[in-house]
Amino acid sequence: MTKNDELFEKAFDTLKQEGLPTEQQKEVMLDRILMECKTENTSVVEKVKQLIISYPWRFAFTASAIQAVVFTLIFGTRYTNLFLNIFGG
Repeated sequence: MTKNDELFEKAFDTLKQEGLPTEQQKEVMLDRILMECKTENTSVVEKVKQLIISYPWRFAFTASAIQAVVFTLIFGTRYTNLFLNIFGG
């Protein structure tokens, strides 16, 4: 073999070794996979709790939108006008 071939072989071997995960990285990946499996096997209540914990702003926006629709249906435009008068609309 020539020097260039050996150099390329060493470079490719290094790339192969660098691409493989270390034992610590394997443990982290396994922990993440097990955590995902654990959350998949939970009840509906647990899924809702996890969703609220993960995305609190979505929950708040959804609750606000539902509240606005319900109160507007109950009280009509008086509720919407009151809300807009209070908050500067």
